[in-house]
Amino acid sequence: MAEYRLHQEPLQTSLIKELLQWVGKYWFQIVIACFVWQLYTNHSVQTSVNFYDPQMEGMPHKVSAAFMEDDALRPTVKAEKKANDLPVKKWQSSDFKNLSFVLAPEMAEQKKVDKAIVKEKLTTCRKYVERFAATAISEMKQFGIPASITLAQGLIETDAGGSLLATESNNHFGIKCRSKCRHCTCRNYSDDDVYDMFRVFDTSWESFREHSKLLQIDRYKHLKKLGTSDYASWAKGLKKAGYATDKNYDKKLVQIIDALDLHQFDE
Repeated sequence: MAEYRLHQEPLQTSLIKELLQWVGKYWFQIVIACFVWQLYTNHSVQTSVNFYDPQMEGMPHKVSAAFMEDDALRPTVKAEKKANDLPVKKWQSSDFKNLSFVLAPEMAEQKKVDKAIVKEKLTTCRKYVERFAATAISEMKQFGIPASITLAQGLIETDAGGSLLATESNNHFGIKCRSKCRHCTCRNYSDDDVYDMFRVFDTSWESFREHSKLLQIDRYKHLKKLGTSDYASWAKGLKKAGYATDKNYDKKLVQIIDALDLHQFDE
């Protein structure tokens, strides 16, 4: 029996040493395994980890992490704001073109635009009409083009007088230079093709007169048969003849005429 104990004691000592070596080698994995087991058995665990950052002069930092049993209960964004809680954009008058609320009356309500901005834009459109109504009527009497059509086209092409083409070149109808343009000045604008040259007029009246002459060419002269009271047919005829590339050009003309009561100038 004594001999057996002498042989047994070295074997136990060897096993303990091997066990301690194994624990020392895999201690981190053992800690993680215990943590996972605690998480599984206790359902909710609150942990705190203190670490030392040598760059922060020894100041300790504390990081906390909470683990919940059911991930479905965890919010995807903490303190998420609802859409109706977000601040409303403070619209400026410059954010909209002059014709915005004529061509899209529902826009103001959708975007919560201040009524003062809408009024300002509509006033700009009416001032343009007041300024050039007499000229449009004069051209109608001489060339048979409805005054409402002339005014609506001018409003579209100049954004109610606000475009650079109108303010810098007195060009109210997007009239381009002819291939052989004698005694005339042309200008290019960055928002157009670099090869598109537009006429520069000394006065706005010259632009209206050139527009009247343009509608006398073969492409448009058949429209005079419509008379001066059927502005809707004139709008469709201009679109069909290719006056503008906008596929809704005729609809926009009619919408502007109706919204601003321009048909009154055709009587």
